[in-house]
Amino acid sequence: MKSLAKDSDFKAARVHVVGAGVMGGDIAAWCAMRGLTVTLQDQSPERLAPAMKRAADLFKRRLRDKPRIRDALDRLIPDVAGDGARRADVIIEAIFENLQAKRELFAKLEAQAKPGAILASNTSSLKLADIGAQFRNPSRLVGIHFFNPVPQLQLVEVVAGANTDAEVAKKAAAFVRQIDKLPLPVNDSPGFLVNRVLGPYIDQALRLVDDGLAPETLDKAAVAFGMPMGPIELADTVGLDICLAVGKELAGEHAEVPKKLAELVAAGNLGRKTGRGFYAWKDGKARKRSSGAAPADLGTKLMAPYLREARAAVAEGIVADADLADAGLIFGTGFAPFRGGPLNYLKEQGY
Repeated sequence: MKSLAKDSDFKAARVHVVGAGVMGGDIAAWCAMRGLTVTLQDQSPERLAPAMKRAADLFKRRLRDKPRIRDALDRLIPDVAGDGARRADVIIEAIFENLQAKRELFAKLEAQAKPGAILASNTSSLKLADIGAQFRNPSRLVGIHFFNPVPQLQLVEVVAGANTDAEVAKKAAAFVRQIDKLPLPVNDSPGFLVNRVLGPYIDQALRLVDDGLAPETLDKAAVAFGMPMGPIELADTVGLDICLAVGKELAGEHAEVPKKLAELVAAGNLGRKTGRGFYAWKDGKARKRSSGAAPADLGTKLMAPYLREARAAVAEGIVADADLADAGLIFGTGFAPFRGGPLNYLKEQGY
């Protein structure tokens, strides 16, 4: 995966991130920590303040040395007016998942960006072709899709749309390596690789909760299979609003939504980021009750949609080959590494 970035000598000095939510703020902080000058844009200083605080905490945790912490903070610049877009080598859009909002934002960014700058979306589920439909030059748009939590997860999907220039995709992969992440080239398809595979897996688990199975029981079965956390804890970690939006994008707007998920989102209980979802969260940890014994076949049942989608993604050419799919799903979802990835696991099981 590291070698995938060697086709370009592109080096960024300045990054502009639009959207100071958890994802955008953490992407900006990570880039600043890796030595780049970063401008972070949102609609008001109040929206930027939590991201700046999280960045300071990250720098203290990771850098430890006071001068290095100070230098990293100096490189992260709040930018309500969005002036940094004009000077940036890489512009990353990380606002909420709304097609019209993204189109309107990119209309401004495309006009502001210098000619050689990368224009990237961190969208988790919308198609690049749709986001870039109104670009003057859609070949400039690429997907650079990070995963939450950004400081922990190494994988970044580099998404090439139908119109994305091959050189732009190569530059994007080089940028991902520059900030010490692992690039995974994927084609433009709803959910790309990781969310395409996780979507049906999480959806099935949420429906089993509706059927009366305890979240703790489901998570215990997935962990016993070898996953780093279960699907319900993962949904809480990702954000239940994100799960709902991605689910609708993958399954269609009119698909029936898991009932408990819809209730929690409607009540504003979005998981870890709000302190309550399927679990109550304290100090970044889910408070779980003791789980009952899991049915013997529950782990196999839980993993079936995950494995099915992984195989389909390779068959459809979303990712180049089974090895890259295995690597991407180990680094992006934590699929049991000792099983060698889902495609390798299926092969060993004789499927």
